[in-house]
Amino acid sequence: MFTTTRNVSLSEACLSSSDDTIHRMKPLSDEDSRILLHRRIFQSEDKCPEDLQVVSRDILKKCGGVPLAIITIASLLASNQRVKQKYEWMHLHNSIGRGVTQGDIVKDMNMILSLSYYDLPSHLKPCLLYLSIFPEDFEIKRDWLIWRWLAEGFIQCDKEETRLFEIGERYFNELMNRSLIQPAKINDEGTVVTWRIHDVVLDLICSLSSAENFIFILNNAECHAPNLQRKFRRLSLHNIKAKVQNHQFDSTSLSKVRTFAVFSPVACDWLPSLSSFHFLRVLDLGNCGSHESSSGLNLKYVRNLIHLRYLGLKGADVHELPVDISKLQLLQILDIQGTRINELPASIVQLRNLICLSVDSGLRLPKGMGNLMSLEVLERVGLSSSSHIVEELRHLTEVMTLSINCDNMDEDLIDILIKSLFFRKGGSPRPLHQNDAYGHLINQITKGAPSKPS
Repeated sequence: MFTTTRNVSLSEACLSSSDDTIHRMKPLSDEDSRILLHRRIFQSEDKCPEDLQVVSRDILKKCGGVPLAIITIASLLASNQRVKQKYEWMHLHNSIGRGVTQGDIVKDMNMILSLSYYDLPSHLKPCLLYLSIFPEDFEIKRDWLIWRWLAEGFIQCDKEETRLFEIGERYFNELMNRSLIQPAKINDEGTVVTWRIHDVVLDLICSLSSAENFIFILNNAECHAPNLQRKFRRLSLHNIKAKVQNHQFDSTSLSKVRTFAVFSPVACDWLPSLSSFHFLRVLDLGNCGSHESSSGLNLKYVRNLIHLRYLGLKGADVHELPVDISKLQLLQILDIQGTRINELPASIVQLRNLICLSVDSGLRLPKGMGNLMSLEVLERVGLSSSSHIVEELRHLTEVMTLSINCDNMDEDLIDILIKSLFFRKGGSPRPLHQNDAYGHLINQITKGAPSKPS
């Protein structure tokens, strides 16, 4: 068994026998440090201008051979696809202070990383702090994060014709380019699908987030802490093992909460009552409940959360949505994949601001889905259980991502589907957006369809 830690005393405490050993990772050599820095900035180890060589060596001395420190500094010296001027290199060198030392490496690393945080433009700072809502080593889907940013109001439209999700993609890419988040999985097209936060970066943003009361993390150790009486803006549950009683929260401590997220498979009766939340914008109860109880999560009060933009129930023990879910007129994202919901309430077609809808292929959709004119993402729709959606797709002209299950479809229905994707009602061509997924989808449908007799 291997245990990794940045704390030497903790590694010594983990020794269980005289045969156990502690392997201390050596820092990079001066030469390897130079190669790493120059490749990150100049794409070559030999292209550093002569006037930057001395300050480059001085900066590397303060990085102490720690790869994360070097990568972080490199992202500061070559941000926005521009290598900074010499005076900016000098200023950064003077800002680092005494640099990374073996005796206090975590503190020094946080100081270097904090330079990256304060160098961020104002619109990216809340996006980075928001990452503290996730547990350590949690693997996060890129699109899922962007939808969360959108619901939180972090993404601001710079041009009227630009979609908010596309702006969010730019935000994400900028954080990636600054090495503040790390790819975990990359698909065949080279797109980052999931990613993680480096432990040291997470430590820093958790500290900054706590200082600004941006996000409060409730874990097993905090369940009986007196600060549960304070007011929160965003509350995240991690690794809850003890029961969290409603009376542990003061009635006003949850009333102003904007975000409530659960990253622990807690039982349904362990959660605070939804009636405690008055101004909730984001509610994520993914994986809540045991799937063994007969009742599951009671979402009756959700209809009163009129400020809600994001409702995430993926994998949760939920049987049904409120019949009057149409009261959530501001709802933009709804994810009910992996739940026990069999059909959507008819009133869902009145959610005119809904942008993203993720369901299971066996779920029945109500008639009137064509009224959701703002819909950009429609995922995992089963046409065998909701064949009427085939005709209604022609009304959903804003859809960019469409995922459907065509099992057991007859060829006539396939023809109607293709016409719905390509043409509006009345026969005029449907406008195709850049990166539109419809053409690829139609190819997939026609390849699997039986030949129609002439």
